[in-house]
Amino acid sequence: MDVGVGSRVLSLQMVKHGFQKVYGTDVNPNAIVDLTEFMGETKLSRKIELDYAPLFGKFDKPVELIVFNPPWLPADKDVDGVDEAIYYPEEMFPAFFEAAKERLLPDGKLVIIFFNLAQITKVTTEHPIENEIANNDRFELERIFKKRVNSASEKTKRNPHWRDLEEVELWELKLK
Repeated sequence: MDVGVGSRVLSLQMVKHGFQKVYGTDVNPNAIVDLTEFMGETKLSRKIELDYAPLFGKFDKPVELIVFNPPWLPADKDVDGVDEAIYYPEEMFPAFFEAAKERLLPDGKLVIIFFNLAQITKVTTEHPIENEIANNDRFELERIFKKRVNSASEKTKRNPHWRDLEEVELWELKLK
């Protein structure tokens, strides 16, 4: 299950690595249209089933793997459209984890790709995945990988001092 198919990379990687059926959702209709058109009438169209919907959409069948590359920044107002790929509403992570618990097979894995931009820019001190592990009895950490982001271009408009602290995190969780 690919929650938020976005640029389609994770869905395609799941098929490449042997998953016979991948369910994918996204709140951006362009992401759904893009992947649908990319698949066309090929075998991929029988292996990837899509739903234009938030979080898990119409899919409620338990799966062995859920992947999620969520938005990185907490929203300070209602967002829609492209902004939903960057900003998350306060209730998104609790709703995601609650639904993921119901849709993950007992030996399944939950893999989340996250970016620490909100924490290093002091938008928030809370980390939604760390909060889930510490405050709920649904998931436990199996392992985490962190990788520093490469140096920014000299043309970037972002604060270059943040770049030294930017990390991409890959969280692997399992049910408690």
